[in-house]
Amino acid sequence: MAKDFKTLVRMRKWALDEKRRELGEMLSVLENLFGEKEALEQAVINEQKVAAENPGMIGFAYAGFASAVVAERAALEERIAEQESKIDAFRDEVADAFKAMKTAEIAERNRVEAERAEEDRKEQEELDEIGMRSATRDDGLI
Repeated sequence: MAKDFKTLVRMRKWALDEKRRELGEMLSVLENLFGEKEALEQAVINEQKVAAENPGMIGFAYAGFASAVVAERAALEERIAEQESKIDAFRDEVADAFKAMKTAEIAERNRVEAERAEEDRKEQEELDEIGMRSATRDDGLI
């Protein structure tokens, strides 16, 4: 029985660690998406500078670039929102895994305390028996 609880606690900790690792990967994907968005914004700034320096030559090309950027920005925003939604849902799974681990740890701790209390009770009974025997001998009853 004792080994069962220790195994259960270990399994729940492992499951929690796996969930946390997965959450870390999801957060990394989100961070990469924000990096892509920042790079896109920087590209827009750079392209605007070039277009401002050469308005006659680049003007017609900038319009196509700008519409592509708008579409890319919208796609990135959608992917970011989707990833944030996944992360929020997965955080609930991590919380559930943490709760399950804590429940197993508390059950194990209660089991250990119950065993210790039982051992203490038996030891006290033995000491009481020894004390009673000693008292009866001292009284001359035996």
